[in-house]
Amino acid sequence: MADFCKTVAATVAGMMRLEGARVGRSVAGDLERATRVIGRFGEIASAGEIYAGLQRLHATSRRLITETAQYDAVLMPIIAHPPLACGAMDPKGADEFVENMLDRLHLTRLLRFKPLLGQLMDKSLWFTHWPAIQNVSGQPSIALPVHVTEAGLPLGIQAAGRPGDEETLLSFAAQMEKISGWLTRRAPLKAPA
Repeated sequence: MADFCKTVAATVAGMMRLEGARVGRSVAGDLERATRVIGRFGEIASAGEIYAGLQRLHATSRRLITETAQYDAVLMPIIAHPPLACGAMDPKGADEFVENMLDRLHLTRLLRFKPLLGQLMDKSLWFTHWPAIQNVSGQPSIALPVHVTEAGLPLGIQAAGRPGDEETLLSFAAQMEKISGWLTRRAPLKAPA
């Protein structure tokens, strides 16, 4: 996961550079605090570090694809917890303080310390760590809203298929759509307090 996060950070840094060049100014002030911190972290990761991480990610992807090739689809959760209210994952307390210090004082170099990076990764991936697997492996995947919580919120599964076999995955999704009844299901509307 550290290799994945460092690659994402390097990508964000590159996108910030490209967009800044396009508009002729820094775009850091236009971004959310967390995105600025991630982009700055991507700037301090060396090319060699990112390359080595990408090679590990590719090796893991090849192993995953080989080990799951016998299955039409591999099922996994989409999210690790029931859906949260908007803003529920925003940093608060000490987490907000740390993110502010990393941003305002440009202390992004502190993320080179594995325990701090690990803590931030754990918090950011706490909710959606499963979909990242297919972001790395490139396997086709599809989200299926097959369940509803007692509060009426969707809770789904992700089906990942073989590379190039979207047909089987779409066929499976169509079958799940028929038996789950998600097309006729509607979450209850609640006006904000």
